[in-house]
Amino acid sequence: MAISILNYREWEFELDRELTQQIYARVANSGADACSCNDCKNYVAYRDHVFPPEFTSLLAALGIDYRKEVEVFRYELLPSGLHHIAGWFHFKGRVVVGPDYRDPLPKGGHTIHLISITDNFSVGFAEGSDLTHFPEKTGLVQVEFETAIPWVIDKSLEPGD
Repeated sequence: MAISILNYREWEFELDRELTQQIYARVANSGADACSCNDCKNYVAYRDHVFPPEFTSLLAALGIDYRKEVEVFRYELLPSGLHHIAGWFHFKGRVVVGPDYRDPLPKGGHTIHLISITDNFSVGFAEGSDLTHFPEKTGLVQVEFETAIPWVIDKSLEPGD
């Protein structure tokens, strides 16, 4: 296990890039690829345009394959006609310096506070292992993102969306 240090904006991470790459290499289908809902199909069709270059460069430096997100979901249809989505990845390591994207609430739970990378893309980091590809669920950092994307597939929204 080769631990390295990576600085990104206001964060500093310790990470095992090699192990992270090995885990992602074993993933056959991302969370969205494995799902049959139209929201995920739309995301997969648009995936190569979702992330700003700064973020795909960061994911590569962390050892993460951007085509293998753990989970993606749609919050809402925005007045602009774009779909507000969120999702996440993991890497083996820890946050040494930088804010946790989860802001605790006084009576339990938390809100999410992400940092804007572009006008349409935000990211945050926290130690966590929600629905991870990693078999060992300790020592992971969750990379959470939010953005808005157009509807690009030739299907209507599912009933109830």
